[in-house]
Amino acid sequence: MNQSIVVLGAGIVGICSALELQRRGYQATLIDRRGPGEETSSGNAGILSYSNITPLADPSLLPRLHRLMLNLDDDLLVHYPHLMSLFPWLLRFVLRCRRETYLHDGDAMAALTQASIELHKQWIAEAGAQALLNRVGGLKLYRHRQTFLRDQLERELLDRCAVKHTLLDPGQVTDLEPGLKPIFAQGVLIDQSVSIRNPEKLCKAYAQMFTRAGGQIRRASVQSLRQSGGAWELTTDQGTETVSRLVVCMGAWTPEIIGQLGYSNPLAIERGYHTIFSPGESASLSGPIFDVDASYVMAPMDMGLRVTTGSNLTRREARPNPRQVARIIPRVREAFPVGEVITHEPWMGRRPTVPDTLPLIGPAPRHDNLWLAFAHSHMGLTMGPITGQLIANFISGAKQPFSTQACDPARYLED
Repeated sequence: MNQSIVVLGAGIVGICSALELQRRGYQATLIDRRGPGEETSSGNAGILSYSNITPLADPSLLPRLHRLMLNLDDDLLVHYPHLMSLFPWLLRFVLRCRRETYLHDGDAMAALTQASIELHKQWIAEAGAQALLNRVGGLKLYRHRQTFLRDQLERELLDRCAVKHTLLDPGQVTDLEPGLKPIFAQGVLIDQSVSIRNPEKLCKAYAQMFTRAGGQIRRASVQSLRQSGGAWELTTDQGTETVSRLVVCMGAWTPEIIGQLGYSNPLAIERGYHTIFSPGESASLSGPIFDVDASYVMAPMDMGLRVTTGSNLTRREARPNPRQVARIIPRVREAFPVGEVITHEPWMGRRPTVPDTLPLIGPAPRHDNLWLAFAHSHMGLTMGPITGQLIANFISGAKQPFSTQACDPARYLED
């Protein structure tokens, strides 16, 4: 039996899929136009948190939906020229902003997140990448008590899924992070959260495990895909080849490829930006913080203090919009004595998202020998290892560790 398989996309999801397939005895090849982890996977906040189980379709959004659509708040920026094409996605999203749906989707996210973080811990040790790991818990901070109360359903979900968290008063926030300015009315400590000091280096560490064991990584730009008998004809800028099995893990670029097979595009693109500050001389930050009212996450990394923005809903190839970065910079300085901005221009990544926030993981609905793993929203880094395990189970026929129905690609691709 031919054990070869090609994985398209060398972000964290593709790397983990190739690595897990290799461990099952498959001869996996990874193909991407860029090096491992050099696209969207490189620029996130680096947080592996058991609390990352909250669907984006939160009922608390409904009372301020008008503000979000008018771009009055910094957690979401809608690109108006793209609004009409986004409308079907937005409608499905709003219809999911119900308590029962939120808790149901959160349960599914918890299964993925909790299993994946445990795998991350194993793989980080195997890769000898412990120096990238920061074991300090993450802080979710609220400037206003009203905002804290608005997130009550989220904390109910954390309790429901047994995610350890501790409520903090202003004094306890200061005790944990003395460098923060005293502007926060409430905090939540996610006790078991860990963070990565350089997400791109982690991707490359996993990729090195793959290549050391004989895996191949090829630089090529995927152009087209066509079924040929029981196999696949794959065309890249390096030529055309026939492959027996394919896994597509191309993130925001996946619909461009599978659209050639007749599948619709289920995605909205959550563009996210980051900028990096020098740490400053008067204070230090031990772990990541999420300043909820100001809509940014700040995480200490090897290269400085990385600050990530909220979401910009737009087309994949729309021009960068630095508005969110510009608006959060003064808010960051209100909270912490950062130094100077040390990035020449904001980094931008494209996070593919479906209305229920759950990734599409599994066999393609209408084609044999084709598997899909994409649409991880802002959870790609966290969910990479479990995605690889689930894909390898689908292909090898092994039993899944939990129900994967919530991630079935057919729920969006068969519309």
